[in-house]
Amino acid sequence: MMKLSLMRDVFTTVNTDWDCELAAELAKNWKHDKAWIKMWRASANFICYLKNEEQHYVIRFNQDSERKLDHIESEIKLLHYLKSKDISIAEPVLSRNNKFIESKQTHYGKFFTCVFERVFGEQKEIGDLKKDDYITWGESLGELHKAFKGLPKVVEIHRISHIDMFEGYAQASQSTGSAESNEIEYLRKWLNTLNRNKENYGLIHYDFELDNIIWNENGVHIIDFDDSIYSWYVADIAYALRDVFFDSTKPDKDDERFLLFIKGYRKKNAISEEELIQMPVFYRLHNFISYKKLQRSIDLSVSENNPTWLNELIIKLTNIKDSYYKGFLTQF
Repeated sequence: MMKLSLMRDVFTTVNTDWDCELAAELAKNWKHDKAWIKMWRASANFICYLKNEEQHYVIRFNQDSERKLDHIESEIKLLHYLKSKDISIAEPVLSRNNKFIESKQTHYGKFFTCVFERVFGEQKEIGDLKKDDYITWGESLGELHKAFKGLPKVVEIHRISHIDMFEGYAQASQSTGSAESNEIEYLRKWLNTLNRNKENYGLIHYDFELDNIIWNENGVHIIDFDDSIYSWYVADIAYALRDVFFDSTKPDKDDERFLLFIKGYRKKNAISEEELIQMPVFYRLHNFISYKKLQRSIDLSVSENNPTWLNELIIKLTNIKDSYYKGFLTQF
């Protein structure tokens, strides 16, 4: 999640028809219909739709305070590799300057911009999935992990490790109480007990939830690789399924949906029961990191000067952040 102050500033360039003036400025390096650029969503990135005649695309842009250039360059390199392995992804599109990434200084700061082919299809909710869908979903993650394991050393993907991400937040933590400090101590000790080898550890998507899966007649397509990190493969399974379990700290491994997902996963890639046992603590790790990310993102307070949507978002994210902290209290 980006800082809310940045989201506020950029949304001043979006009108009531969802036309985005800033996106129009950043899209000039790609061929497109100038009168058709629509804001879609903003979270870790700003995402807009655009088109060129009958071709539809997605334009994504980030302020350099949120994403570094080498991070995006590695993502583009990863997408080209996955395409070579027949993984269905949204392909990046070259600009007029023959670049996949364009940088531009604007009134709102320096932005890095990419354009991707738009994949059409259905983005399903948990309640929409049938039994076979869970198998297909798991199969697609197993196939992705198998491709990640095959990454040649010459294809260097610069990504932070899960441990380094955790330590970055832990060491910079301005603890709001002993519960947070206790959680940091517990997670640090637990991480030090985990083994790493080429079969259980490598690059993961890190956000394989249903909103990053598009279903159509050609199969399952995976989008949004910008958050990928180095971690244990079981973490990707846990985070993909967090909406399946009512209480993620105590996932029900007898849940039929979980079993179907794992059945599909194992068609493409191995995962042991010993690895799956670690899922509850990976949820704790995810909750801690999400808590610290929200602390950074919520840099505004509710104000009568804010638009209504922004005040509502501040309240919503603050409640989520507080729920994570309450979770730290209940762990002990």
